[in-house]
Amino acid sequence: MRKDVIKSVFYFSCFILGLQTAHAEFTGYENLSDWNSLSTARTGIIAGLASSYDRAGGNADYNQYESPTGLLNTYPDDDNIETTVVTLTGPGVLTRFWMPHACADAGANGVIPVKIFIDGQLLINTDTNLMLQGDYLASDTSLFKSPLVQTLIGGQVSYEPIAFQNSLRIETKNYTSGGWGKTHHYYQYGYQLLPAETQVSAYNGNLTTAQTTARQQTVAMINAVGSNPADINTTVGTKPVSSLTAQEISGGAVTTIANLSGSGRIGRLNVKMDGASDASLDGLRLRVRYDGQEENAIDVPVSHFFGAGHNRAAYKSMPLGTDSDKGFYCYWPMPFREGAIVELYNSTGSNISIDSAEVEYEYGEIADSEGYLHAVFSEETTIAGQTYHQILNVEGQGHYVGNMLYLKKNGTSKNILEGDDIITVDGNRTIYGTGLEDAYNGGYYYNHVLTNSSDGDVPYPTSGTLPYHGLLNMEDMTKESVDPYLRTDQYRWRIADPVPFNDGIDVIIENYGNGGNVLFGSTAFYYATADVELLAGDANRDGVVSAGDYASVQANFGNLGPAGIPGDANGDGVVSAGDYAAVQANFGHVAGSSTNIPEPTTIMLLSMGCIAIVRHRK
Repeated sequence: MRKDVIKSVFYFSCFILGLQTAHAEFTGYENLSDWNSLSTARTGIIAGLASSYDRAGGNADYNQYESPTGLLNTYPDDDNIETTVVTLTGPGVLTRFWMPHACADAGANGVIPVKIFIDGQLLINTDTNLMLQGDYLASDTSLFKSPLVQTLIGGQVSYEPIAFQNSLRIETKNYTSGGWGKTHHYYQYGYQLLPAETQVSAYNGNLTTAQTTARQQTVAMINAVGSNPADINTTVGTKPVSSLTAQEISGGAVTTIANLSGSGRIGRLNVKMDGASDASLDGLRLRVRYDGQEENAIDVPVSHFFGAGHNRAAYKSMPLGTDSDKGFYCYWPMPFREGAIVELYNSTGSNISIDSAEVEYEYGEIADSEGYLHAVFSEETTIAGQTYHQILNVEGQGHYVGNMLYLKKNGTSKNILEGDDIITVDGNRTIYGTGLEDAYNGGYYYNHVLTNSSDGDVPYPTSGTLPYHGLLNMEDMTKESVDPYLRTDQYRWRIADPVPFNDGIDVIIENYGNGGNVLFGSTAFYYATADVELLAGDANRDGVVSAGDYASVQANFGNLGPAGIPGDANGDGVVSAGDYAAVQANFGHVAGSSTNIPEPTTIMLLSMGCIAIVRHRK
């Protein structure tokens, strides 16, 4: 009886102490501001998209809403009527708002209103032009402004996160008069729904201190695009680098850039091949394996991993780019637990020259919740009647973070760009887009139709790149190319809006018209959640359930996240009083051993001290 009382008082006292630790504030900027957290599992998060896609499966991907339902395209019955875009139950965050430039800025014919209700209150009441050209809240220099609001390649997009605790509702109006751009209301609102117990700082027109800091960190990373985002908001010390000097790699040979052992993270990868031919860039493959696995997690041609060669523009984006003094760069965080091998494989029969290659890394503990970076390359020429090109199809748990896509079709028609992107998560279709260029934040065939020149947009661009999306190449016989074909190369990184999956994910792009002889090539990037066995009670992941685990629970009390976050001793994704009980119940356990260590006297003294405090207060 006395033992039970001591335990109860101990847990209660630790619980009270834990309550004094502030709960982690969800700001909405987490995905954007913390680069190394890109590899962390998004357990319990659901990604979705509210878009104007044709519910009947056709190509009328405009003027379609949650309410009223159906295509609203009849004049005057459907003109100037109130509509609801989407209603969401929180907690959650609006991660992205996109529209074609010609739709958002309908010029003299007027623009489209946007009303956003957060937790039942109308807090955003504006129009698409003000919001997407960066003039909404003109008196406030910190919100809805560049670089989180962007215009390029015929599209306008805002990545300003709008968090809500209980609900979010978006209302607008439908028009069937006022010009093409206004009467064809294309839109996409990306969102993430969070675990029910998440406490968010809901949008109220002002930023909290934590949100201000996170936004400033995000802006600093965007403004320094081309540099390693992980180094922008922190003090950077010297990190070890494994490198190769200039050499020729024989046909069929493998050259190792880095062979690392232990636990840590690759933070930078460079391959320099000045003046290399397209054949060399295609023939040299980048390979990465983790933790002694025989199967490559990455096995992609250098050209298609980095987006290099084939008349593509030199560019800088957040995770990848070709415009660097060290050659092509990759900054995707790449954790490993028992080692990593990075190598170059010459898949051709001829020698291929490189100028240099580098892998920058650091050793350290990796949380159980961090996943492994994978990249999948797929190339095909469609056959007549083929409906889709499959970008990614994998089973297991993880989260998808974007892709690079190219396509080529003979003839002068641009209708191949009408193809919708569709993502199915755990067997449920959660994301349905409105057109190929829309998926990459462009619009109206990358500003080659209904062209705009305001807000910095360029009509008929051959390229245009930004930190999260871009057009690397567009060849269009009607404008730039003398060859009778259409070709586009594009990328979109889901940094703000990764798509988590528990059982599997399927990402496809529509082969519009089901035509044959269309060349598709894609490289998809995703993190696969690590299959790490949790030692019950081990809150600090040191392999031993000891006094340090009590301290870890207290230091992280109230934090939420995927199973295995620091302080989560029982694996439920919440650091709470139950974790103190898990530490106590498993005290002394050692990973891989049947022998327990004794409970230290300090724990008993702490328990007695807690009892004394309670008795004194009584």
